[in-house]
This record gives sequence, C-alpha cells and structure tokens, in this order.
Amino acid sequence: MSFTPTTMYHVGISLLSEDLAQAGLLLARFGYFAPEPLEEEMEHLPENPQQSYTSCFESARSHLQKILEFLEFAPDMGDSLPKQAPTLEQLQELEIWLAETWRQCSACAETAHQLEEKLNDIHNLKKLLHSYQHLDLDLGMLRRDYRFLNILTGTIPQENRTRLREAIAMIGYTLTPIARHEGQLHVVIAGLKENQESLDPVLKAADFHALQLPEAFSDHPSKVAHHLQQQEQKVLQEQRHLQLDIQERIEEIGGRLNQATQTLVAASGLHQFGLALRSRGGLAHIAGWVPAHKLDELETTLRSDLPGPVIMEHRQPTNKEQHKVPSCIQHSSWLQPFAALVRNYGVPRYREIDPTWFFAISFIIMFGMMFGDLGQGAIIFLTPWLFPKTLGGFRAILMGAGLSSMLFGLLYGSVFGYEHLLPALWISPLSNPVLMLKVAFVWGVGFILLASLLTIRNNLVEQHTAKALYDSQGVAGLLLYLSILLGGWQWLEQGKTSLLVQALFFLSLAVVLGYKWKEQEAPFGERLLVVIIEGFETFMNYISNTLSFLRVAAFGLNHVALAIAVFALADMLGATGHWITVVLGNLFILVLEGAIVVIQVLRLEYYEGFSRFFRGDGHEFRPMRLSGSDLLNVKP
Repeated sequence: MSFTPTTMYHVGISLLSEDLAQAGLLLARFGYFAPEPLEEEMEHLPENPQQSYTSCFESARSHLQKILEFLEFAPDMGDSLPKQAPTLEQLQELEIWLAETWRQCSACAETAHQLEEKLNDIHNLKKLLHSYQHLDLDLGMLRRDYRFLNILTGTIPQENRTRLREAIAMIGYTLTPIARHEGQLHVVIAGLKENQESLDPVLKAADFHALQLPEAFSDHPSKVAHHLQQQEQKVLQEQRHLQLDIQERIEEIGGRLNQATQTLVAASGLHQFGLALRSRGGLAHIAGWVPAHKLDELETTLRSDLPGPVIMEHRQPTNKEQHKVPSCIQHSSWLQPFAALVRNYGVPRYREIDPTWFFAISFIIMFGMMFGDLGQGAIIFLTPWLFPKTLGGFRAILMGAGLSSMLFGLLYGSVFGYEHLLPALWISPLSNPVLMLKVAFVWGVGFILLASLLTIRNNLVEQHTAKALYDSQGVAGLLLYLSILLGGWQWLEQGKTSLLVQALFFLSLAVVLGYKWKEQEAPFGERLLVVIIEGFETFMNYISNTLSFLRVAAFGLNHVALAIAVFALADMLGATGHWITVVLGNLFILVLEGAIVVIQVLRLEYYEGFSRFFRGDGHEFRPMRLSGSDLLNVKP
C-alpha cells in the first residue's frame, strides 16, 4: 500500500533508426513506458524519423477502420501479442491492399445506401397510399391539370371540416373527406378554376396543407399498391444478394483482415512515440518515464530483443521536472470508485500525497455519522447486490456507506427510524444533541489538523521549505490554529486565556503576516492592506472551516427528526395507511436525504480537505500499450 505515486525515472534510449519500429513494439508490449517530448534536444536531433512510417500507418488504419465498420467485422486479435513490427515496405504494401479493398467496399456501401433510400421511398409511398386505398377511382385523375376544373388534395384539422365545407360551397367548390390520421383530415377539394382566387384565402384560413400526389399514384389504388409491393420485393431481393456478396467477401478476406489488424497493432508502437522520438542520421533517441521497479526489466527486454545495439540511461527527475513527471497510481479494486471521485477534483502531483485512502475512510465515517440507521444502512449495503449491472461502478462506495450507516445505527439505536427497537450502544442523537455537536467539532478539528500536516509534508517534499514553515497553511498556521482552539477552550472553561496561549497566538500570527508581507511585491500601502486582509481571512477561515463540520451532527439530528415526522404522520392514519406511510417515508429518507448527505460529505472533503493540501494539477501516467480496439476504434 502506497500513499504517494510510484517513484519514476526519466529514461533515455539511444538506438539505430532501423530498429525504431521494433523498439516501439517492445515498449508498447512492455506497458510501462510513457513517452516524454524531447524539447531541449530538438536542435541536436532535428530529424523526425517516423514521419513516413506514421503517415502510412494513419492511412492504413483509416482504411481498415472503414472496412471493418462497413463489413461489421470484429477482428480476432488472438491470445498473444505480436512479436515483430512491420517494416516500412511491409506497411506500405498493406496500405495499398487496404486502399483497394476499401475502394471495393465503398462501391458496395454506395449500392447499399441507394437500396436503403429506395426502400424508404417505397415505405413512404405505401404510408401515403393508405389514405387513398378505399377510393374506387384512378388516382391519376387527382393529379391531372384540367382546363376548367381545379382539383386539390391535402389535409386540414378535423375540427375545421364543417366550416370549410360551408365556406367553399359559397364559391362553387366541394369538399370530400377520404381519411383521418392523428387529428388531420385528408380531403379532396374540387371546383371551377375561375373561382381559384377566391378559394386561396379560405384554404389558408382553414389551415389547409396541399399534398402533391407522386407520379407513382397514376392508377387505381389497388394496382398502385400491387406495384409498390413488387418494387419492395425487388429491392429486398437486391439487398439479400448484396448481403450474400458481403458475407462471401468477409469469408474471403476475413483472415487477411485479422492479419492486417495485428500488423497495425504491431506498428502502433512507433506511432505512439510522437515528439518523444528524434534522430540524426542513422541514430535515434527516445525519452520517457518508467516506474523505478521496472527499469531492470526494461533494459533486459531492449538488450535481448532488439537486433542492433542500444544504450539506456536513467536518472531521477530534477526539481524543475517535477511538474512534468506523470503520476503512476495503482489502487485495489474496492478503492477504484473512490479514486474516480478524487480524479473529479484532480490528479495528484508526482510525490504528492494521494488522498484516496484519506478520502475513502473519512467519506465512509462521515456518511455513517450523518445517516446512522441499521435498517436503511442495510438497504444501501444490499443495493449493489440487487442491481450489480446498474450500480457496478459504485459498488464499493455503496457497500462502505451502508456498513458505516449500519454501525452508527447500532450506536444510535435506530432501525428504519424506530428508536425503541434496539438499545443504543452509545447515544440516541436527540437525547443529547450537545454531545453530538461536540463530537462533530472534535472530528472537524482532527480533519483540519491532518489536512494541515499533509500540506506541510507536500511543501517540504517539493522543497518549498519557507512555505511549509511560515505560511498560513504551514507550521506557523498550524500553531495559530492550535492557539485559537486552546484559547477558545480556556475562555469557555475559565473565562480567560493563559499568557502562553496568547503569546503563541500573536507570535504565530506575526510569523504568518511576516511571510505574507515578504511574498507581496507591491507599494507599501497596498502591501499593508493585502497582508491585513489575508491575515484576517486566515483567522476567520480556521474558525469557519471548523464550524462547518457541525453539519455532521446537524444532519445526524435531522435524520432522526425526519423519522419522527414520518411516524407522526403515520400515527394519524389507520393500520394500512400507517404502514404505507412508514414504508414511503423511509424510501423518501433513503433517496432524498441520502443524496443530500452525499453532497454534504463531498463538500467537506473537497472544500475543507482537498483545498488545503491537495493541489490536484498532476497528470496521469499513460504508458504506451498495444490495443486493437483502442487504435482502430472497433468494438470487439
């Protein structure tokens, strides 16, 4: 178990340019090498040796991705990773074959698209024909342009039927309804063309929408339907033939596609180097980061598996490089959900304390303190077992929160809100709320003290010694906080504070203000104002942040108060209503208050804890890897 990211070493690998493809494959198979851009070496190593290789790789990968997507073919990568990287010539040969294969597939894709469009057109025509299928006439008569007769087809809102019929009858037109669909009435309007100008405003007022019958509607509806059915069968037959051709094509080239995928995966190592690879002439240099415990394994792999000579140098990161070093953090499976919540705030810097353990333990404890109930906690604990697929990612969080809720439920003597079924092993919250507030206060003090110690440690590790000693979140700030706590306790107990506590307060405050004064670069008046404001802010932050933890007790009391309200409402009802109210009330408390408690716990973690000691501006360790699904964006 480690509380900080894994120790990393900067590695430089010098080798022959002709061995780069194989080196890329070896490093990707190794799985613990994260490339680091070569910035200072750009002048001495001006060449980019993998440019042609990468361009060919990208083109081949693009073609393969399109082929696999069109054929809906999932390549079989096999159980073993490739051991030999392709040469540029082999990659170019593969790219040519993939380009030709995609040209053939794209022609099939275009044909398939055209057939799909035809089928959609036929379906739309059949849907439209449904409104006219009961008419015993040649639909072509509704499409013709007559010399004296004006015939219109379209739709109107059903409620406008009577008014429109009466209105157009006054200008010599008739309205014939033919079908109804979703509140719309399909109608045929007929009359003399000489009255068309008078007709148009009437139709507009009635919300008439004209429908132009397609050319296919040129016969009796039954014959049109038969013709459309024949067309549909013909298109479906063509689609079946095309699908058989595609299946034959898959059987023909499936093995070659598997080989192509493996070849591109093997070639992806060189592609992943990016700016971490530079060269001059026949010599190349690669830079990156490797965990300290993997150095010997990496050197052995390179020397044994590369055909040409190789030189590997490694060193610890310098102080200037600390912000560049990736953080390699490994957590057990049950900690992964908590680590995801930590990453929502940020990634630990290299050598910074990883707060996942601190976060997980304090989150679970505070949730139980605020939501202590044996029965409701059991439901929370069992929920991920009942819905493993839906809540799989949060399983550890729910189980930990449920166990903590059950434990504090035993301490509080609470089961589904009932306070009399079990004797409290410690205290019933409402029986002594002052004690609950005291416990929450002490918890908050311990939380802030630990956060302050972690801040001091992180600053010392990063060699910010002055900040660790004199800053408001350093040793001086910690002593200031302790003097505030001791002074407040003495004032409450004795009505006064001792000279020692007063001296500690003013001395630590003076050190903090002096450090802030030194850090400011501004005119005297502005510097004085800033220092006074920041000193006052430091004093108030320690007090407000500590009092903020009283919400832990407040929500513990609120949990009991909500249960009392539920039972008070249930007691006003009959037996059936009583139990329905109890069940629904517990469900309400579980969902609503449970969500609010989670939000409050996260607020305390992020604002009162992480904001003090966790910078979270690091970046994750992302080593080179071999993965067909990642590189080709194909779902296996």
